[in-house]
Amino acid sequence: IELKSVLSEVFLGMYLITQRISGRAMETDVIKMVPEYEDYESPFSAFEKELFLMEDKIRNSENHFTTSEDLSYAQLMVLHKQCEEFVDKAFHNSSKYGISLRVNQNLLKIRQQLERLKFLIPLLIVDKEIDKKNNGIVLALHLIKYNCYKNNVRKFISESTQLISYEITQHTAKTGEHYITESRKEYFKMFRTALGGGFIVGILCVIKVLLSKADTSFFGHAFLYSMNYAFGFIAIYLLGFTLATKQPAMTASALIKALEEGVLKQGRDAEKYKAFAILFARVFRSQFIAFVGNVIMAFPVSLLGIWLIDYTLDYNIAATKWESLLIDLSPIHSLAIFHAAIAGIFLFLSGIISGSIANRDKHNQVFFRITEHPLLKKSLGKNRTIKLAKLYEKRWAGIVSNFWFGIFMGSTASIGLFLGLNLDIRHITFGSGNLALALYGANYEVSESMLFWGIFGIGIIGLVNFMVSFSLSLGLAFRSRAISLFELRFVTVSIWNHFKSRPFSFFFPTEKKNKSEVVENYLSTEEH
Repeated sequence: IELKSVLSEVFLGMYLITQRISGRAMETDVIKMVPEYEDYESPFSAFEKELFLMEDKIRNSENHFTTSEDLSYAQLMVLHKQCEEFVDKAFHNSSKYGISLRVNQNLLKIRQQLERLKFLIPLLIVDKEIDKKNNGIVLALHLIKYNCYKNNVRKFISESTQLISYEITQHTAKTGEHYITESRKEYFKMFRTALGGGFIVGILCVIKVLLSKADTSFFGHAFLYSMNYAFGFIAIYLLGFTLATKQPAMTASALIKALEEGVLKQGRDAEKYKAFAILFARVFRSQFIAFVGNVIMAFPVSLLGIWLIDYTLDYNIAATKWESLLIDLSPIHSLAIFHAAIAGIFLFLSGIISGSIANRDKHNQVFFRITEHPLLKKSLGKNRTIKLAKLYEKRWAGIVSNFWFGIFMGSTASIGLFLGLNLDIRHITFGSGNLALALYGANYEVSESMLFWGIFGIGIIGLVNFMVSFSLSLGLAFRSRAISLFELRFVTVSIWNHFKSRPFSFFFPTEKKNKSEVVENYLSTEEH
């Protein structure tokens, strides 16, 4: 074969692809994803050796090609299949071992290059004389098609992020299941935990007004507000309380997981969507009672806090701020709706951070590293070290998520001032606390219209918080599981029909146990 011939170039291309595949497949983090292959020879190395043998055979033959009946060709395709199974197994194990962005990209690249090899190898096969011409035509067409779509950025981003998105939403789905109430007992338990969340937020509202009086820079205020929010949200999380708007980002993934799971796919499609509608009603009423608990507790706590400061120090901390606090709640006198949407985006991002941290810790085997740390075992003992590892695994992702949510919430206004943009956040629970502070600051002398728009604004802010974070999370969950958005049409119709037939179930637990067996079956078997 001549050095610059087409066949030589094909072989050279195959060698380069094979060597790149082997290099990526031999990386420690990739091998760690497939422990089942530890005691076996790498299929990629075996494929490379077989390709060299096949090339020698073709070069030394008279015709310079092989046939589909050749054993070398059959062996090469078997090894190629094993390489594909290696990649599939690595992706499958991601739910068990977690996956990093680097490993995800390496596996995707290996899969892409295996597909190229799968196309190139048949070009060496000639069973009939016409195959020589056909192989050339097929190669030309494939190269034209590849060059037409090689700059498709949307496809690249979609393929690159789908698995990472899946692992993130997988974690948030498991967390979100705890936010879905079924019985009256769970419903009122959610109400009590929401009261606890409202209590802490009421205190945070008072502290923020005090911090606003600090004589410092934009950065100083951003830092103070961020720490106030961050430690408050972490306290809510660690104490087991509920901040209502943190739920949508979690429950959206749980809903999509329910739609994806085979448990909900029993029977006809109509039954599947009906079961989904019942589950959505439970999610909605869980959000509703959490909103109610947060709002009705944040108001009196903020009122009590500002009164105590005024009573003990004879200083009304909201005397000069009450008007801005009240106007900021009004959807017609301020950009409250836009600011509530910004808060919804941050709620969505906090859910992503939580899932990302959990996935990263799983991939880096942090739990195992803590349990086997010699210094910890020596100082704390083996049992306490295991308890510490379990506590880390259970809580750390939530702590980091709430910390960053606090940073986002506390620094937005200062960043807006620095950039000269009207940026801020509005959150339903903080809106309730700020309304109490505004009323006390004005000595309860506010116009009825402003009071109305303030109360109405709190409801609108909560609705926008929910809709934005839930919609973004729902979209991510749909894409991560490769479920067509066309399914939304049937889901929406089913939810609307369920609302018309049983509207109170969207606000109170009304259904009887025997009316929702499919959903109960899903919720009870999800842990297995």
